[in-house]
Amino acid sequence: MWEELKVYKQLDKAEINPTFKKFGKTLLSLSDGFKLVQTTSIIKLSREVNQLEQAIFIEKGKGTYDMKVKTSIKPVDFYRKHKYTMLNIVKLGDILNNHRRTSFPLTQEWNHLAIYLSNIFKTVIKEYFETLNSYEKIIANRKEIEPKDFGLDNKYELLIYASIRTKNKDLLIQYLDKKISRPVMSISQSEFLKPENNEIDEMAFLQNIKSHAMIGDFQSIEKEISLVSGKN
Repeated sequence: MWEELKVYKQLDKAEINPTFKKFGKTLLSLSDGFKLVQTTSIIKLSREVNQLEQAIFIEKGKGTYDMKVKTSIKPVDFYRKHKYTMLNIVKLGDILNNHRRTSFPLTQEWNHLAIYLSNIFKTVIKEYFETLNSYEKIIANRKEIEPKDFGLDNKYELLIYASIRTKNKDLLIQYLDKKISRPVMSISQSEFLKPENNEIDEMAFLQNIKSHAMIGDFQSIEKEISLVSGKN
């Protein structure tokens, strides 16, 4: 069992990237209902539930053995289409109430680590995702989701979409104002990757949504979302 090991054997530098690729495929084989996309530094396991993408990200530092595990929940029709965009970013250690359980080493014992993490995904992460697996639950738990500081992981977009889908005008305007007042906040891993060709003017889009929100026109808001999500 990986958690019982006292000593780990390092990989040769040339083995790090190939092993990381195998690590992602092994995690996929041990995870029910998820799909996999990955680069040489990011593993993303994701699934869609009630128009929400639930995702687990494993990020490896460039040229290092260290991996960090985070979760993300975002709308499937989110206006930023990059596959590595993350919303409501929560570290694994925060979910486990153990900050040391966010980072893990990629070593020769990687297969045991994959089994260890997959068991956490099937239990603790599954339970966490279930508490936020609908827009109604997101609104009910909004106080836990709202950002507590000025960190880089923006959570307001998820709350904006949840307010739209539950037709909560007051909350929608509140979260739009908070997001629009803090436009420099990063919400994505995509700043480390090549931007998608269909990136939109975020502030113009949100201001347009707000103009409809002020008169409670949720039908027009949904049309705007359909246009940017490519589902029109």
